[in-house]
Amino acid sequence: MAEQGSVLRQLCLQYTNLSIADIDELETMAAKLNFIAELTGTDIFIDAMSHNGVDAIVLAWAYSVGSLYRSSVVGEMAYAISEPAVYRAFSTGKIVRNIRGVSQEGVPIAQTVVPLLNIAGNMIGVLIMEKDISAEIHQEEQVEFLSRTAEYLSQTLMAFTTTGWGWEEWLGNGIFVLNHKGQVTYTNKHAARLSGVFGGVDARGSNLITALSFDSVHDLVEGLKSPRNFEFGDSCYMFQAHPLVTAGELSGCVISLQDITELRQKERELDMQSAIIQEINHRVKNTLQNVVSLLRLQMHRSKFKTVQQEFTACINRILSIARVHEVFAYQPWDCINLQELAEYILTKVVESHVLPGQKIKTLVQGQNIIIPAGQAVPVGLVLNELIINGLKHGIKLASYGEIHIYVEEKEQIVYLSVFNNGCEVLPAYDIVKNKLGLYIVRLLICEQLGGSFNLLHEEGWTIARVSFPVCSKEEA
Repeated sequence: MAEQGSVLRQLCLQYTNLSIADIDELETMAAKLNFIAELTGTDIFIDAMSHNGVDAIVLAWAYSVGSLYRSSVVGEMAYAISEPAVYRAFSTGKIVRNIRGVSQEGVPIAQTVVPLLNIAGNMIGVLIMEKDISAEIHQEEQVEFLSRTAEYLSQTLMAFTTTGWGWEEWLGNGIFVLNHKGQVTYTNKHAARLSGVFGGVDARGSNLITALSFDSVHDLVEGLKSPRNFEFGDSCYMFQAHPLVTAGELSGCVISLQDITELRQKERELDMQSAIIQEINHRVKNTLQNVVSLLRLQMHRSKFKTVQQEFTACINRILSIARVHEVFAYQPWDCINLQELAEYILTKVVESHVLPGQKIKTLVQGQNIIIPAGQAVPVGLVLNELIINGLKHGIKLASYGEIHIYVEEKEQIVYLSVFNNGCEVLPAYDIVKNKLGLYIVRLLICEQLGGSFNLLHEEGWTIARVSFPVCSKEEA
């Protein structure tokens, strides 16, 4: 019998966000459940989404003879993890058919779920039909158990070589069955279509061992225990052997075959693209080095120290971009290790800016964070500016100084901190007005990368701290 409408209304008011009009429509549908249950011979339910937006509440139930349930489940929760079909229907708003789940009483079931819509077309609940599949599950478990039995599997597979039944569906690949001599006793249609490429072994009685350059069935099984690729002309195939054992002895094997020619071609194309991009990075780096050389020539012609300083700052920024492209030359072209980039730029900048007799200790710590190539150049420029700023305005002329970099990631946000043990930052320090380098940092981090930047002084250390969200490769 279906549950009374008053119970449904009470449950809706207590556990759902449905309106009175929506509840009225569900009550109308609930009145028809008995007819549906008798017609289908199954258990029929109406569920609605609970307040948490994930799990459902059972509002109504009707059944015919032989119900799956010993007692009413009206008012119980239908958890998404146990009843994925219900969750999928609520998530997609589409009909979901024959999805396996587990009932509230632990019985394996197959659910068909139909969304229930109100007059406005909004989803207000689902109509569920549940069927007991315990017998099917038991049968599948028996088949799985039998498949693990080598004797039975061997006999069954060898029997198929005479009937040809069932092999077209096995694994979805090309299939060869070999006897103990290595002769082909069966090929499915897919294997017959492909085998002509590597020696015409599609006919029964052909020897696949010779075609694959093995000495015996035993050697073939050992050699193809794991998938192995073979090339025949412009085509490439992946083979794997599955031994057949009868009375404890090797009686043959099953060879599964997959055409991976297209996959291998795409791999070659990617390798070629990677090589081209690495070459481009080399050329970009060399071009930037040439630009730096020209700027240095121009710088030496100027007699004004201020002009020379501006040239030097410009050269350093170009060199930082060149360093990023140099790192690209030996790392994957579409992403880069931020810690390695920081170590490289820190080393190069300190080498080029350390004064005679000055000792600078460097340290990079933190997580191995991978950022997309599109973020690497602005981050490299930021590191360059912060390190140079720490040397010029923090450590200055001191005989000893330290610069540390710490990188970490939390919840898709990268935090990058550059420490120096130089002088304290002034409280009223204006990044925009006072320093072009730090203005560039702010522009790149805040505007281009959508992050934040601040300077502070803690326990004798001046800290430049930036943060920015990690983009996907596509977004970058």
